[in-house]
Amino acid sequence: MIGGRPLTKAVAAGLVWLALFSLVYTLGDEIGAWPNLPPASFQGVDLVAGFAGAITLLAALVLPSPHGSRFG
Repeated sequence: MIGGRPLTKAVAAGLVWLALFSLVYTLGDEIGAWPNLPPASFQGVDLVAGFAGAITLLAALVLPSPHGSRFG
């Protein structure tokens, strides 16, 4: 249960939200609502995002939990 709703409803709502976002973004791109960026504008962003995610995951696994033991 997530927030009192079954997991399947939460997943379905997330997929519907993703589909709506994708539709709006695609339609905006088709009509030229988003600016065209030069090539390599986001060069290296994937490395920075991956590093930040890895550090966050490492911190979540290593730091003590405020709710007690994670493993029982």
